[in-house]
Amino acid sequence: MKRFFNPLCLSGLFLAIALPSLAQAETIERIAAVAGDEIITLNDIRHEGVLRYAVKGKDIRDIDDSATHEQDMEELVKELVQTRLINRQAKKNNINVGDREVDMQLQEMYSKSGQGEEAYKAMMASEGIEWSAYRAYIRNEIEAQFVIRSELAGQVSPSEADVIACAQEKAPDAENSITVTLRQIIIPELAEDSSAGLSAPAAKVLNEVWWNSLDNAMNQYASGIQKLAAAHPDNFIEYVKKYSTGRSAERDGVLGSFSPGDLSKDFAPVFALQKGEISPLITTSAGYHILRADEITMGESETWKKTLEQCREQIAMTESQHLIESWLGDLMIKNYVSIMVNNDISDTQ
Repeated sequence: MKRFFNPLCLSGLFLAIALPSLAQAETIERIAAVAGDEIITLNDIRHEGVLRYAVKGKDIRDIDDSATHEQDMEELVKELVQTRLINRQAKKNNINVGDREVDMQLQEMYSKSGQGEEAYKAMMASEGIEWSAYRAYIRNEIEAQFVIRSELAGQVSPSEADVIACAQEKAPDAENSITVTLRQIIIPELAEDSSAGLSAPAAKVLNEVWWNSLDNAMNQYASGIQKLAAAHPDNFIEYVKKYSTGRSAERDGVLGSFSPGDLSKDFAPVFALQKGEISPLITTSAGYHILRADEITMGESETWKKTLEQCREQIAMTESQHLIESWLGDLMIKNYVSIMVNNDISDTQ
């Protein structure tokens, strides 16, 4: 059965987390953080943290043995605090996420995973997670998205200068390039020594001179066709039907439209062709290629356009993340948040 979580050993997840200096019985209601008039205890962390870690494919018990124990604990408490603050902000903004929205999110998950609700419930139960707790987690996540969108809508706008600079770094040769529409005649390399009945590598070893003579003959044959096409470029489709093989031959030699960077370096000469001109003979592992430039378009290449879009999305995502982090930071300041999960209180009375 396909699992929703990463494979983990999560049995007994609701056992107490080992906490610094204090036994479970003494610390079960210890205050971990204060957010305005709301208190988060270690008991809250112990129960809510299990689910949050499991959704990320982690076991919360690993915190105890982690070299970054204090940092991990503080990050977890901070996440729980922010969830509560966002819930509070949702009420202020009259944002209400109900069962319908949760069900829609679950249905999307079922569709992607190919499993139904009963299978999910069984998986949650096997991992020690109550179904109601998981639904509450999804509700909180949806609510957070609505709140952030309502608070930060329209504030992310990558500058065109940043987008262009990013694209120039990723695809320096694609800007203001050319797009060439090509037809080709392809003459394949010999793949087998028919006289010896051996594969080409073996044939070369056994009769290198004979094989080289065949190789030279094929090259001369392909060169002859290239000269014929170069002399009569208007008859190129006729030569395709007569001499070419492969899938492009079924389309009268149409190979497609390309910009620098779309093809291997072997095909670099085609980008220097004029419209209707025939390429020199190009040799690759597939055989001998003779190409005609049917159309030449100057301007932004498809590669450049795609790179611009990728950079725009990348920058927008980064800006969004920074904006969200800043907004959450301000929210914590406004609500007088104090995180004290790692405070040493072992000497207090």
